[in-house]
Amino acid sequence: MAFYWYQRDPELYKAEVETMRRFFPSFKINQLPDGSGRLYWRGKVQPAGEGGMVWDLMLIYKNDHPHATGGEYGGSVQILPVQPRLKDLAEKMMPLILETYGTYDNAAAHGFGLGLPHIYRNNFGRNEEYFICTADPKYFKAGLNRSTSAASALSWACKWIILCEMWLNGEIGDDLALEGNY
Repeated sequence: MAFYWYQRDPELYKAEVETMRRFFPSFKINQLPDGSGRLYWRGKVQPAGEGGMVWDLMLIYKNDHPHATGGEYGGSVQILPVQPRLKDLAEKMMPLILETYGTYDNAAAHGFGLGLPHIYRNNFGRNEEYFICTADPKYFKAGLNRSTSAASALSWACKWIILCEMWLNGEIGDDLALEGNY
């Protein structure tokens, strides 16, 4: 029996590649050099358009793709911004967050415990990195006929980027940044 999802289900792999090439042709697929066998897409997007930031993203498949571990946010495709780095953005925002909410516990209770809305942290290689949360487990789709794909995760990430940039620029408030229904 094949260990990696793309070996176990070559039709799913083919569908992932076709969908990404159709909707995000500038993204390229590769394998992480860490020996994990995990595949990833890498490319750049500028969802906010001219004047917005250019985001260099990695879309990293977990080895259990297309199944998310029970209750796990982000689904089976993790979105890691390489540039700008979310951890750096979050650290820059944390003093303002603490000024706004008074304490770390209060900031966390309002959804800003990491300094930005809708992000989570996880180890990546030897570093702790911050990832865009693109899938609440209750919205994650997996089954015989469908699953959440890299293309759908990237689409959600683009929505998150637009709202995050608007929030960082003061164009929307905390409530909309948190309740943007990512």
